[in-house]
Amino acid sequence: MRHDSIRRHLGSLLLGALACAALPAAGARAETYPDRTIRIVSPHPASVATDILGRALAQKLSESLRQPVIVENRPGANGIIAAGLIAKAAPDGYTLHITTGAHIANAFVAKELPYDPLRDFAPVTQLAASYGLALITNLPVTSVPELIALAKQKPLTYATNGVGNITHVAGLLFEARTGVKMTAVPYNTPALTTDVMTGTVDLTFFSVAGAAPLVKAGKIKALAVTGPRRSPSLPDTPTLQELGYTDFDVTGWFGLLFPAHTPADRIDLIYRQSAKALESPEMKRVMDVSGMYPVGSSPDEFAAFLRKDFDYQDHLLGELGLKVH
Repeated sequence: MRHDSIRRHLGSLLLGALACAALPAAGARAETYPDRTIRIVSPHPASVATDILGRALAQKLSESLRQPVIVENRPGANGIIAAGLIAKAAPDGYTLHITTGAHIANAFVAKELPYDPLRDFAPVTQLAASYGLALITNLPVTSVPELIALAKQKPLTYATNGVGNITHVAGLLFEARTGVKMTAVPYNTPALTTDVMTGTVDLTFFSVAGAAPLVKAGKIKALAVTGPRRSPSLPDTPTLQELGYTDFDVTGWFGLLFPAHTPADRIDLIYRQSAKALESPEMKRVMDVSGMYPVGSSPDEFAAFLRKDFDYQDHLLGELGLKVH
């Protein structure tokens, strides 16, 4: 009787163990990532370069991760609003930030920044870099020398996406290198290009992504590109370096950030899937049209790049008188 009882007890334990083995462990389920929607928060309105790149990437990530990846536009305050949301978000891998060099510039041009642009974020990857900005206008000029001559005859205005934004930096550097004086007009809406086309403001330095279609449609003129090489989207538009301004180099970068303390394995997964997405024909097509080229750096490489850019912008913005502290 005692032996039969022991055998029955052992048999029950064995059946219970087999039943548990047939079920996925609760811990394994908890570690599955991603298992719900991932947000990519953009600091700019729809249809600008950051948004175009972000939406193309979201589509590819949705396919590879088999979870919805959506872009949420939170424009305003030169990107501070969007970055602030990321800095306060749960570091669980479900809230990403697609951003640009303004993220670093804000450390110097904003009087009170509610986060640290390096410490409060976890670098994922530098997605791409731009060929520069297009200097666009509807003024009765056809070249940069003509524009400079006109600017010396009468005061001109140029539209920017905010103080310290790359569009503002390009305008100030143009003034410094050419000796002209213009008035910056900050915008936080897509009306920027419309106002340039209608003459409300005289010119702007705009992303090649947004400028190229307008130029090709004959709605506006591109006089130059601010980067060191011509953009495939505007192959007939010279660079300012070609025109003799050899120390003129304003290019943009686009990258992904998580909140600080996001688990390293989740950062690595998004990095690897993003780098893979950049190699796809669809993403290459978007970047070609937008005047970008892919980078796909590792998290460590992107972290080093951000530190270097911090030092560079500290020097440049100081030279241009943009630093507020």
